[in-house]
Amino acid sequence: MVWLRSIFYVLTGLAILQLVYYYPRLPAVVASHFDAPGAANGWSDKDAFFALYLAIVVLLAGVFEYLPTWLQSRPGKQLKIPNRDYWLSPERRAATWALFRRQLMLMGIANLGLVIFAVQLAIVANFEQPPRLHSSIGWALAAYCVFLAAWTIHFLLRCKKP
Repeated sequence: MVWLRSIFYVLTGLAILQLVYYYPRLPAVVASHFDAPGAANGWSDKDAFFALYLAIVVLLAGVFEYLPTWLQSRPGKQLKIPNRDYWLSPERRAATWALFRRQLMLMGIANLGLVIFAVQLAIVANFEQPPRLHSSIGWALAAYCVFLAAWTIHFLLRCKKP
C-alpha cells in the first residue's frame, strides 16, 4: 500500500510541476476542447484552463486520499458491497478496509494519470498551429476503460464469499 500511495503522491507532484512549468509558456488564450479528429473547437483563458486543472488535481487528491477514512467512519450498514456482513465482520474488517484502501488508491492513480496525460496532450497541442490533439488520447481512453473493467471485476470477485 505504501508504494501505491507513493505513486499517487508522485503523480500529484508531477501535475503541480506540469502546471508551474507550462503556465508561463502558453499564450493567454489556449485551445481547451478538441473534436474527435483532434481539431481545436473550444478556447479558454489560460488562467481558467489551469485553475480548472488545479481544481481537478486537488479534488482527486482529496477524494482518493480521504475517502477511505471517511467511509471507514461510516456505519457498515451504509456500504453497498457484496456479502457486506461477511466482509465487515470483526475478524475480517481490518483486511477488508485494507483492500478498499488499495482499490481506491489504484483508482486514484488511474484517474490522476489519465488527467495528467490528457492535459499534457492539450498543452502540447497549443504549441502547434493550428492546435491539434494527438491521437494517442484515444488509446489512453481505451486503456482507461480496460483498467476500469478489470478493476471492477477484480473488486467484485474479491468480494465474493470464499
